[in-house]
Amino acid sequence: MKELLPRERFIRTLRREPVDRVSTLYRMKHEAKEKIARVFGIEKTGTGLGHDPSLELRLGNDAIIYQIGINAEFSHRPIAIGETWYNHFGVGYGKSGLEGRTHEEEVEFRKTQEFWGPAKVVPENFPKSHPVKSVEELKAMKWPDPDDRRLLDPIKALCDKYKKDYFIIVDLSSTLIEAAYAHIVGTQNFFLMTSDEPDLIDGVLDGLTEYYTALGINAIREGADMIRMGDDVGAQQSMMLSPKMWRKLAKPRLQHMFSTFRKENPEIFIKFHSCGDYSPILPDIIELGCDLSGLMQPTGGLKDKAAIKAKFGDKISLCGGFDVQRILPRGQVEDVRKGVLDCLQNLGPGGGYIFSPSHYIMADVPIQNIMAMFEAQKDFGTYGKFPLN
Repeated sequence: MKELLPRERFIRTLRREPVDRVSTLYRMKHEAKEKIARVFGIEKTGTGLGHDPSLELRLGNDAIIYQIGINAEFSHRPIAIGETWYNHFGVGYGKSGLEGRTHEEEVEFRKTQEFWGPAKVVPENFPKSHPVKSVEELKAMKWPDPDDRRLLDPIKALCDKYKKDYFIIVDLSSTLIEAAYAHIVGTQNFFLMTSDEPDLIDGVLDGLTEYYTALGINAIREGADMIRMGDDVGAQQSMMLSPKMWRKLAKPRLQHMFSTFRKENPEIFIKFHSCGDYSPILPDIIELGCDLSGLMQPTGGLKDKAAIKAKFGDKISLCGGFDVQRILPRGQVEDVRKGVLDCLQNLGPGGGYIFSPSHYIMADVPIQNIMAMFEAQKDFGTYGKFPLN
């Protein structure tokens, strides 16, 4: 087959049609992105709302992801130790539970961000204060403006510049469950309130549904090819809430959003995301009409890639599956290559698969493992050659 344009390759993959090679989709936190960019002499390394796709496209991404959901700012934003930063939902963020580093420790840490060897883990930003803990606070909640041009103008700019050649994804995650538990209400409060104050949880989820529906419609009007939605509802070996509870709280709201998006544009593609083990609701995701599921963290019911592909591969395209918890940060180069080969052997046959790490590439991944992953994907990801004969 002749070489396809990245955009065409990605669309054909979503439709489970023949392609020349496995599509790729890499995402990385800013520390890792700055480290990788040095290899290629690329200076544009913005992430989050400041995302610049130059490096990702150089690495072979067929699609550009632009994130405007509740995660878009806090996880990529520099927040000093002891500082609290509030987003447009009124959620406060800081280095929750982490002491951070002194200036001297920061100097030593920076040395570990060179090319070779494992880097030390970076203190992450976390929600530390939540705007809704009572019915009164819910009634007083001022939801963000879905017409905010600060979020929407960059989508149009990306479409104008790249859409001819690349597929454009707008990311609205975390959308419902995770947005409620991690951000708006607080995790412990959320899971207690599902039983003790279900009306409050319904109110929060209804507010999120209204906001993200309007925001998604606006993203579609700006030219997005795909809306990426979902929540981290999976833990390491099971879901964080029962499938029954997810079907009660999330599924009908997602159905409303998906149908509204497809009324706006019947050709829009939709991706569902969750970290962890969400295998019990994969049939529900398919029933909702999702085109792509990921990032398939290889844990719990998602460990058996071949079984997932055999059971669901003719109904939905799959993305991810490459281990970012153990193999990518801690494995040797040969382990990384074997891990990539395993993904491609089990998920690639027949098409409908996008190679991707099962989460962001993080700061603690040594550069030799990153480069081994890139090279292995090129070596093993061409249809008509081993292992995709």
